[in-house]
Order: sequence, then structure tokens, then C-alpha cells
Amino acid sequence: MDSRPIGVFDSGVGGLTVLKRLIQVLPEEDYIYFGDTKRVPYGDRSKEEIELFAGQIINFMKEKNVKAVVIACNTTCATIDKGKYDIELFDVLKAGAESGVYCTKNKKVGVIATKRTVESRSYEINIKSINPQIEVYQKACPEFVPLIEKGLYNSPLAYKAAKDCLEEFKGKEIDTLILGCTHYPLMEPIIKAIMGDGVKVVDPAVRLSHEVKEYLERSRILNFGKKGKIEFFVSGDAENFKKTAEMVLGKKIDEVFIVDIERY
Repeated sequence: MDSRPIGVFDSGVGGLTVLKRLIQVLPEEDYIYFGDTKRVPYGDRSKEEIELFAGQIINFMKEKNVKAVVIACNTTCATIDKGKYDIELFDVLKAGAESGVYCTKNKKVGVIATKRTVESRSYEINIKSINPQIEVYQKACPEFVPLIEKGLYNSPLAYKAAKDCLEEFKGKEIDTLILGCTHYPLMEPIIKAIMGDGVKVVDPAVRLSHEVKEYLERSRILNFGKKGKIEFFVSGDAENFKKTAEMVLGKKIDEVFIVDIERY
């Protein structure tokens, strides 16, 4: 048993969808969640900026004495060299690629993500490294994250943005669509309605949460015997984050702490 918490971080509220899955699979673990609400969105940031931000956040997590870090941000996963860090890192992008490969029957997979993730071709590279025969169609949906950060993920504006973004997949005959940004599962009902029953919509956090559990079991650092607790930290807007977090997680949150992340 190891009572140290698990760190989870994202550019904003999107990583809460990953945290929710982790809590379902590992309810007895403690968590430290960090949302970079001051600098969201990451999708149009430069490689250098994202590397700097990731380094600061991982340093913060190490100060909090976490036993592993879940990078709940596809853009960060697509940008940084995870081998540079001396802490166990879990990669939502890798889990998403693997999920897509194992879900598709006709070998035609769509990916929606941020501009930086799409430009990196990380999903395509990861998918084709497992099965080179799979056709990968990618589309950046930059309108999604700002809407979700404002809590408008179930609004007419979100439906219109999703319809516009997903239109080009209609002629591609994809049978699987990967939500390649952790914000996007908050729009999953809308996305499923637009894509129809013939397309399996994949949330990478499902596979990722089980990978974390397997690692903890294998390393004999699984926590047990109590209900886990969560501490929330943000770099900017705490009030809006708190409202969205309570909606996503379905629970009251007592406090969200603001941290000066740039000092790390």
C-alpha cells in the first residue's frame, strides 16, 4: 500500500473527464488535480511554451509527492518528450490510439483534436505503429475548448460547432471516432447524435484508467481501505472551474486552490 496521491493535469477542465474515470476505477486513491486555467487553451501554443508549462506542472506535482502523474492533455502528450522526466507518466494520447485500433472493424478511424495535436500527427503515428493498414482521418476542432471552458458544452452553440467540425467525416466511412482532447467527452452526447449509431465514439480515459490500475497493482502501490480524497488546484479562474468540476464529477467541491504555477 502507498498512500501518496496520483497527480492529474490538463490545460483546464478537460482533464476532469479523465479524473472521473480514474475515480470510478480507483475510488480509494487520493488525487491532486491541476488545471492550467490561466493559460488555456494549449491547442495554439508553441512547442516551447507547452514544454515549459509541462515542466512547471510536473515540478509542482513532485512537490506534492505524487506516486504517478496522468497527463490528461492530448496536446501536451503530443508535444513533450516524456523520457526527460524521472517520474511515472501516463499518456492519454497513447491510450486513445490503442483504443481506436482495437475498436475499429473496417480500419477507418477518425480523430478530432486540437490544432497542435493534429499537426503533430501523433495519433496517426501511434495508430499506424500498431496496425499500418488503418486509415486515419484527423480534424482540428479549435472552437470546442473555449465553449467547454465556459460551461457551454451542451448548448446550441456547441451543437453547431460540432456539426460543422464533423461534417467532413460523413463521406469517409469511419466506424470509430477518437475524442483526441480530454475536453471533448463533455460534448460526447452531441457528437454521438451527429455521428449516428454506426460510429463508435472512443473516450481514451476508459483504457487509461485501467492502465493506471494495472501499474499500481504490479508495483504494489495500490491504495485501499478508505475513500479517496481530491485536492483541486488551478492557475487562474477558480470559480468557473469549480462550477464545471461540480457538474462533471457530480459532487460538491469545498475549495479550489490557486497556485502560482510559473514559479515552478
